[in-house]
Amino acid sequence: MGRHAKNNGLFKAKIISGFNLLLLFFCFFSQKLPASGPVYVIRVNSSINPGTGAYMIESVKKANADNAGMLVIELDTPGGLLQTTRLVVQEILSSKVPVAVNVTPRGAHAGSAGVMITMAAHLAVMAPGTNIGAAHPVGIQGVGGGKSQDKDTENVMEVKALNDTVAFVKGIARTRGRNEKWAMDAVRKSSSITADEAVKMNVIDFIAENTDELIRKAEGFGVKDVTSVERLPMKFKLKFLSYIADPNIAYILMLLAALGIYLELSHPGLVLPGVVGAISALLTMMSFQMLPVTVTGVALMIVGFVLIAVEFFVPGLGIFGIGGTVSLVLGGIFLIDPVRTDISVSYSVVVTFGVVFGLTVFLVAYFVLRSRKQRNKTGIEAMYGHTAVVFEYDAGSGAGKLKIRGEIWDFIAGESNFNAGSGDEIVITGSRDLKFIVKNKTK
Repeated sequence: MGRHAKNNGLFKAKIISGFNLLLLFFCFFSQKLPASGPVYVIRVNSSINPGTGAYMIESVKKANADNAGMLVIELDTPGGLLQTTRLVVQEILSSKVPVAVNVTPRGAHAGSAGVMITMAAHLAVMAPGTNIGAAHPVGIQGVGGGKSQDKDTENVMEVKALNDTVAFVKGIARTRGRNEKWAMDAVRKSSSITADEAVKMNVIDFIAENTDELIRKAEGFGVKDVTSVERLPMKFKLKFLSYIADPNIAYILMLLAALGIYLELSHPGLVLPGVVGAISALLTMMSFQMLPVTVTGVALMIVGFVLIAVEFFVPGLGIFGIGGTVSLVLGGIFLIDPVRTDISVSYSVVVTFGVVFGLTVFLVAYFVLRSRKQRNKTGIEAMYGHTAVVFEYDAGSGAGKLKIRGEIWDFIAGESNFNAGSGDEIVITGSRDLKFIVKNKTK
């Protein structure tokens, strides 16, 4: 009886053990089993900003919701906002549907933020003639190798930002089994490599001429039986956000807003400049909400606007105008915080538009001021300074009538010793309540 029970127990144990092995077998192959279904393709060929970031995140979510076979991101970017990059990377790492990043076409570049997005993909692919790397934050200088040279608080913050970015990209590389050392060098030393080098160094999986070749080579990496290839267009709203999130556009919008408002104030009633300026101001605020702008940059631009406006009211031989233009240029240079992003306002855009704006406002102020000094040619003011003839005058009331240009007008004496008779010449000096103010003509 005991032996029978023992044999029975062994038999049950073998059954359970076999069942467990079978379960592990199915679990193992179910993880390796390639997915099937449509392949979604999107194209990102600009900076990584809230617009393009939302486009990638929405595409990953759609691929998972539709149980797609794979999502392919065709990437060509100089970099972008670190915070947006983190959100995109989080979405890719948590995706159940394979996400492939293809740095394409030939000549494309996955720089800075593009490095992290590419390495976070299930499949990292590059086209021939492309490169990847240079992820070092442009605002951090002299802190390579992770060694702190913190001479002040600002430098300490830069070192912290660098170390945080290094840890971020290292974690991505480790999660995907890619080259951790090179990933850290891309941030610390701005290392950049070609597609061929990236394959040899285990930074990417393989090289593909285009997305069609990528899909063919993706067999065994999570995709099979591709039913269709569908491109997901970028929504207009996201395109618009991506456009105005460009630092260059934000800088130009701010100048346009200031110019429009300035023209409306200096020429009341034009309407169009005021409308354009108001809309540009709202778009500028929207851009600044998405971009890591600095207080210093914004303050310099505001000071520039004020100085140029002062030139209009208090002529300073161009000193205020020149100072305002210089302030605008410096404001554009320091507008974007380089620690939080690797994109900034182009120097050519800063200098070109800053100088053009300064010259435009200066010229407008000059012509407005000159027109104010000129004598009016129409209306009652046009008669100031002209000679008129007394038609009649009452010395007791100090009022009378004069004749000028064939018209009879009322007048009042503008000085206590005024004395004139009919036919005498007098000079118009001003007006009050539709009556001219006059004085005796000096002989």
